[in-house]
Amino acid sequence: MVLHPRTARRQPPAHLVTGLGLWLTVWGVLAMTAAPARARPDRGPTLVAAEPENPAAVPPPPAAATGGATPNPFDDEPPVSGSPSLDAGPAEPSPATPGTPPAAGRAAAPAPVASPAPAGEAVPLELELTANQQGYDSQLQRFVATGNVMARIAGGRLLADRLEFEASTRTLYAVGNVRFQRGQQYLQASRLRYALLEGVGEINDVYGVIDLDTTKQDFNLEKEASQPLPPPEPVSCTPTYPPVPQWHPYPWAVTAWGGQMYAGEFSDTFTFSGRFRPEYLGGFGLQRRLIDAGPLSLVFDSNLLGHRAAAQPGGFNQTVPFAITPAQSFGELTAGVGLRLWLRPWLNLLFVEGLSVTSDKSNYERTFRQNSARLLNYLGFEVEALFTPRWSAVGRIHHRSGAYGTFSGVSEGSNAYMIGLRYRFGTDRPTSQPMPVPPSQDCPGAPPLASEQPDGLAQQLEQVTMGRGWTGTSGQPVPPPPEQPTVTDRGGVWRNAREQERLRSEAIGRIPQRVDNVTFQRSLTAERRFGFPRDYVTPDVANDYGTTRPEQLRDQTTQGNSKLIRGTISRWRIQAHRLKLTPNTLSGDRVGFTNDPFTPAQSWMDSEKVVITLLPNGDTLVQARRNTLRLEDRLPIRVVTERRIKKEQEVSNPLVLGFDSKDRDGVFVGYNQQIKLGNSTTLLLQPQVMVQRLYTGNTDVYPPPGAPAGSTETVKQPAKTGDYFGLEARLTGPFLGFNTDARLSISTFNPENLPNGTRAFGDFARVVTLPLLGTSTFRIYGAYRFRTWNGSLGEQDVYSAYGVSLEKQGSLPTWGKLSRSYYWRMGVGRFEANQFGTNQLLNVWRANAIGSMNFSYPIWTGKASTSPPVVQLANTPVPIVPGLRFNANLLGIASYFSDGTNQNTIGLSGGPTLTLGHFEKPFLDYTQLTITGGITLRQGQSPLSFDRAVDLGTVGIGLSQQLVGPLVFSGGIGINVDPKSGFYGDITGSYLELRWQRRSYEIGVYYSPYDGLGGVRVRLNDFNFNGPGTPFIPYHPTRNALQRPF
Repeated sequence: MVLHPRTARRQPPAHLVTGLGLWLTVWGVLAMTAAPARARPDRGPTLVAAEPENPAAVPPPPAAATGGATPNPFDDEPPVSGSPSLDAGPAEPSPATPGTPPAAGRAAAPAPVASPAPAGEAVPLELELTANQQGYDSQLQRFVATGNVMARIAGGRLLADRLEFEASTRTLYAVGNVRFQRGQQYLQASRLRYALLEGVGEINDVYGVIDLDTTKQDFNLEKEASQPLPPPEPVSCTPTYPPVPQWHPYPWAVTAWGGQMYAGEFSDTFTFSGRFRPEYLGGFGLQRRLIDAGPLSLVFDSNLLGHRAAAQPGGFNQTVPFAITPAQSFGELTAGVGLRLWLRPWLNLLFVEGLSVTSDKSNYERTFRQNSARLLNYLGFEVEALFTPRWSAVGRIHHRSGAYGTFSGVSEGSNAYMIGLRYRFGTDRPTSQPMPVPPSQDCPGAPPLASEQPDGLAQQLEQVTMGRGWTGTSGQPVPPPPEQPTVTDRGGVWRNAREQERLRSEAIGRIPQRVDNVTFQRSLTAERRFGFPRDYVTPDVANDYGTTRPEQLRDQTTQGNSKLIRGTISRWRIQAHRLKLTPNTLSGDRVGFTNDPFTPAQSWMDSEKVVITLLPNGDTLVQARRNTLRLEDRLPIRVVTERRIKKEQEVSNPLVLGFDSKDRDGVFVGYNQQIKLGNSTTLLLQPQVMVQRLYTGNTDVYPPPGAPAGSTETVKQPAKTGDYFGLEARLTGPFLGFNTDARLSISTFNPENLPNGTRAFGDFARVVTLPLLGTSTFRIYGAYRFRTWNGSLGEQDVYSAYGVSLEKQGSLPTWGKLSRSYYWRMGVGRFEANQFGTNQLLNVWRANAIGSMNFSYPIWTGKASTSPPVVQLANTPVPIVPGLRFNANLLGIASYFSDGTNQNTIGLSGGPTLTLGHFEKPFLDYTQLTITGGITLRQGQSPLSFDRAVDLGTVGIGLSQQLVGPLVFSGGIGINVDPKSGFYGDITGSYLELRWQRRSYEIGVYYSPYDGLGGVRVRLNDFNFNGPGTPFIPYHPTRNALQRPF
């Protein structure tokens, strides 16, 4: 913790949150001005901190000089009682008061001297200050430096037009083009005011760059800065450019429908594998847009339809199966909520979820389904193409069903294809806009300072003294604002929007980005998954040193992929109109944070009414009235408004809503409780309630009571009290000299099901140094009922296992362009698992050794793009360079079992990866194709199913392809091509993903049909860069009237 130089109040750790990093930046500035100083004429402008001869005595401020003259700032301190005169000659530096930073000034400011801080705190002693003019204003009792003020201390630099220090109140003022920089940290403002005694202050027109990786170093003046200071640069000014145009201003829509019913399942309607039947429907629909979020919108959808069915063959569920049913007419009303995605201004997709009720039961549903009902679930999927802003053609799949038995036990219902003509009308009510963040007072286009009301007594007194509208700058006129392009009314919504988009693009292209050497560092990834196992026991080396395969076919259940949120963002840009500081809080009306180095920022957090509070226990509470993640300034996403940050880690919401169909029958609720064992060992407990079992009253994931161990045949049975509760536990951290990761999963406390409702896994690792082998990792492992995958055999169960292993991985020197890395492991363990080809458990010892070598060689490297970095990196965090690279792996495994059998394999796999395009053009400008093949020679066979080598010949294909704009398709498939294998032609892996990929963020939806795993992934990218950048919160001083739809 850092202590306030005067009040010894605690300050938050610099690495907690971006807002607190800004707070510490201010402390770094204030450290330059917290104590008086004495001039050293022999050292020129260099100053040293002064120590009072009697620290307990605080001398009063000096009287005003006679005749109103200001004392020469280069004279020594005027004599006062208890302070000897220094006129006799140059002063030798006195020992600095410990913990008291020096004042910013070339000459000594006659200010009171504070009592010394606690001993033991070292502070840099020398401060260099230059300015066009310096002096002491006796009327205001302020030390004043004006004109190109620069203060340098301990590798940091403060620049301003005017710097003042009021002796009586120990208040610092820095006004006009204020810039502070040290190491990787940068802060600029138009005005800074801070009272040292009270520990309160205010900063106006704030913009900066905070690097959390180096805050501890850069904000500690006793340590060397993380990098030398670059040459001074002028303040960065907020650019102005036209706002995002409104392409779709009409919130209401009416549709005329017509269509025909379709016999088949819901999935058949997407593949056209069913048949039309003689039933027609028609009617009208009404829609109302509820939420408009750029490319996404939420709508209310309703339809009133009439059905007319001719006599037709019925289904099995009637007295005479498949008998002719009579003609029928009935009505249908649907209502639901839909999510619309605009792919282009004239093309969108809509998905509707709601209810459907009919005036009579459909003969088709009544005879073709086991159960039927009038009220069912409704799904609609439509494609709409607009040919004017008001008129469009629509095609929709119309589906009624029981939602897997939720409605009256109905599983399926009926389907139809409908086409329609839609007309849009109406106007949206004006929505409230966030408080604008105008350009700094030192920049073109800034609002008049006099238009701002004074906030607090200090500002009111300052305006009385200095006059309304005083900025304290050197008097240099601010350049006039750049002339903004005007949008010519071209007589149509789309024409005007197209023109505004053009002007916006041109204005953005003229923005001075003021950053260079932009490099990708890491990503912060958050996922929402389904189908994944509760325990991730596959080691990461299985992907890194296993058979070479496309990136899409890598194992997703490795230990390194177990966290739903992983990674971090260290480099943030921040911006705010005004920030207020107290000893324990930092607050602002509107504060923006972005991980994007360029402007406009592709992703940034917009926080309103922010208050960051340092709590007495050292935790930090971040509160905001509204937090909005804005993507491309077009898609706003609301996020949590309150978060508590602990000293060492972020704590997520303890309440967990999960889904596990394999062990817990579906939905369950858990509550995380974290227990610290010692300094770094953590026990996480999660008691659970099985919501799905409470709802259905039964369970069907366990074998019948009394079934033999390892049985996989499950039966449906009534749930008992113990089946409604479960527990997850995980122990991590050092334990008995080992790095421990132990997990326990209990899905029932029913004694009859407990053996089949428990899974456990433990890994205890320790680094050891051995002769010849060098530094290696020694492991002790154990497991009970854990799942694993084995190629074409699919999911396999290991009932129990324990053993030890020794392993090592590393890299070898390159041979020219050829890079190499290796991995080896030796181990012995006892395994109880299914014997190959049977459901019987086999208990054997296994001793095995694994050796793997990876090779990578660039065959061809194309030309890098010559576009500006902001264009190269528009859709990717790293520049795309065309090329062809060959990757290969040599893998050998020797296994011997206690029953006398053995399995020895040696495999060679590899293939090329071809990259084309630069991902800059709007269509098909990025392709990455990987084709791999592998062949394995096997001697002997493992008796265990999970360990049997079955895919001795494989082919893998992976493709990533830009479709349109930042939309990318990624997919992969693996196939067994061994003609001698009984699994020839079987799928060994598959993967599908559709992602929206940009420089600073990525949103993807993925699914693996082979594993049954899927989810949604959101990724924010972290960058390093040089330069201050440009303010990023959009500022539109006037919103052009052409956004109005009339």
